[in-house]
Amino acid sequence: MNFKKALAFLLASTVALSLLLVSCGNSSADTSEDTKPEQTDSDVTTEVDILAGLNFGGRDFRIQMSNTAISSADLMMDAGEATGDVVADAVYQRNLDVADRLNVKFVYTETDYNWDQVATNVRKIIQAGDDAFELIVNDQRGLGLLSAEKMFVNIYDCKYFDFDKVGWWYDYMRDLTIGNDRMYLLVGDYFIDVLCKAHVMYYNRDIFRDIYGDPDELYKAVNDGKWTFDLLITYIKDAYLDINGNSIIDAEDRFGMIIAGVGGSIFPYEYAGEPDFISRDENGIPSITIANDRSDLLYQKIYDVYYNDATYTNYQENSQEFLNKFKSNGSLFISTVRIGDFGLLRDMESDIGILPYPKLDEAQSKYHTTVHDTAEIGVIPTTCGDPDFASAVIQALCEESNKTLIPAYYEIALKIKYTRDNYSSYMIDLIYDGIDANFPLVYGGSYANDIFTWSFLEPLQQKSQTWISSYEKRITAAEAQLQEFIDLYLSAE
Repeated sequence: MNFKKALAFLLASTVALSLLLVSCGNSSADTSEDTKPEQTDSDVTTEVDILAGLNFGGRDFRIQMSNTAISSADLMMDAGEATGDVVADAVYQRNLDVADRLNVKFVYTETDYNWDQVATNVRKIIQAGDDAFELIVNDQRGLGLLSAEKMFVNIYDCKYFDFDKVGWWYDYMRDLTIGNDRMYLLVGDYFIDVLCKAHVMYYNRDIFRDIYGDPDELYKAVNDGKWTFDLLITYIKDAYLDINGNSIIDAEDRFGMIIAGVGGSIFPYEYAGEPDFISRDENGIPSITIANDRSDLLYQKIYDVYYNDATYTNYQENSQEFLNKFKSNGSLFISTVRIGDFGLLRDMESDIGILPYPKLDEAQSKYHTTVHDTAEIGVIPTTCGDPDFASAVIQALCEESNKTLIPAYYEIALKIKYTRDNYSSYMIDLIYDGIDANFPLVYGGSYANDIFTWSFLEPLQQKSQTWISSYEKRITAAEAQLQEFIDLYLSAE
């Protein structure tokens, strides 16, 4: 089951729960036998539990866990006891349930690698040859780089993975592979940082109301398929206000959009526009196809977002100053933020809403949600002495996360605790449904001369309105590197 099916399962479970509560509260309901059809053996579907009967005798399950300032380690490791917080208690219960189900003990080794040091440090650990971990959790970009180096177990060879069960983001995993006979990167509900690192926009509904009227008009535009780059740019430009009256655009003014620098902030804009950066043949082999008319239009729209008098980009990513500017009514929109940042805005006095990134045009098929390249996923290192043991525990962690953690975090925290209007819950579902794996973003930096990022980013930083020359000086090396990557990835293990 892919992650979108998992969401449908959750929503169906929520409806079923609400119906159950209603029926329990109405004891006078007619429950006579003739009000429901008789159930026959053919109506009963028995789902096979691939983990049934497993008992690992209290064995340690060793995880190297990334725990940085921006990781989601607190949603993977628990506090050791119930605390009364609905999400923290779900994490605790999930881990307890898996430990009891399989009779294992979780042992964590925490790391704090910078994004550009992940591959180097993980490579050293595996090349040392020590059977130290069953699971390594870290950035998808860094781990993706190592996948071609045969540093990780081919998860198709593991006994206890069942990707038809809820809890797996199998489509996402497939998009991060080449060919059809191997897969190295694990993505599922246990690896919840992928959800937390999904890019969104937030908007100040009070500012919108003051300038344009009903702030729900943005939600209507999204729902009608009319939330486009052009509409976003219009709203941005009309929201600027010279707060200090000095006739100079400076940090004290109110902006239409604030963005954390001209760098990685470009990712969600690029991939929101449904670019045809790569194509695959019938065997799943990718090739670079970035040079097309859609890319021309997309770059121009991104340029228009970044370079107008109402957009301010002089902020550091993940900085408190950046968030504080938005929280203090300093901008109508904020980007370079993720769905996991919603909780950081709970103390904002003004009303806020959440939006997907816009379509390039109304003809685009859907809204696309980009997961940041530093989102943390999992791998089983080749030094693991018992990959089947590893697969059993990871399978259970993803299944139990879907039952326990996702309802608490997604349905309660995100959609109830953090939202302030009747439509944000729907926006969250739409954003979730738009999450795409991103082969160019994960692998392009290491194995394609960074052509997918820097073809746009270099001219954008130079304030150039054309991008093709940046592409042309990278394409030869990019194609050669990609072919080397393909050959290495598909070589014998």
